[in-house]
Amino acid sequence: MARVLIVDDSAIMRRNLKTIFVQAGHTVVGEATNGGQALLMYRTHVPDLVTMDITMPNVNGIEAVRLIRKEFTDAKIIMVSALDQRKMVLEALKEGAKHYIIKPIDSASVIKVVNKVLGTCIEEPNEESNEAPDENAPEGIDDAPFVIKNSENTFHIVLSPSLNEESFASLTQAVQGLLFVKPLKVELNFGSIEMLPDPLLDKVGGMIKAIRNVEGIIRVVAPNKDFVKTVKEKRVHDLAEIIEAI
Repeated sequence: MARVLIVDDSAIMRRNLKTIFVQAGHTVVGEATNGGQALLMYRTHVPDLVTMDITMPNVNGIEAVRLIRKEFTDAKIIMVSALDQRKMVLEALKEGAKHYIIKPIDSASVIKVVNKVLGTCIEEPNEESNEAPDENAPEGIDDAPFVIKNSENTFHIVLSPSLNEESFASLTQAVQGLLFVKPLKVELNFGSIEMLPDPLLDKVGGMIKAIRNVEGIIRVVAPNKDFVKTVKEKRVHDLAEIIEAI
């Protein structure tokens, strides 16, 4: 199991990452709130792995990668970024970061990337490398069951027709990570979905209830008017009353 250094100025994010690592059997040897602290802690602990936030006070994540890699060329650093930080992630990868994780995080995606970085050393990335996000790529991925983007203090969740029970479990984990955000604002968009099975609709209703239980504000929209009509007719709890056609 790996010895991990977590670098993030958000106490909530550090706590969430620590929980994920500990549950997976890893050891968190230190927590830093900026890049300067990260370098000092790296010198002290020489961890097997570092998770690095990008936007931090004093010394940001990109500069921290540069400083750590200058002294420790074999350092394995994973960037933790928001979806709208493509250019900064690309810059960090050019400086030597091995991979990246997109917020909001969930246990499955974090451990998948960690295992990949620890298992095989990824080659030095460049703009053509599939390890670097394409800064000209569209915001969503066509076959992804859902996409989450943080824009103007609102988390936009867009669902796709490929959503199923398994992928909804991942969505639930991601949303649970958002429940610590204050104030929490969410827009849920059913995208091109024409219909969902009743069990999934009920689970969406449960997710909406969870957001409301932490005093979060949520708007639910769907481009398909027939879908909206059906949901209202089914009277799905916590969903039928607020869904609107756009």
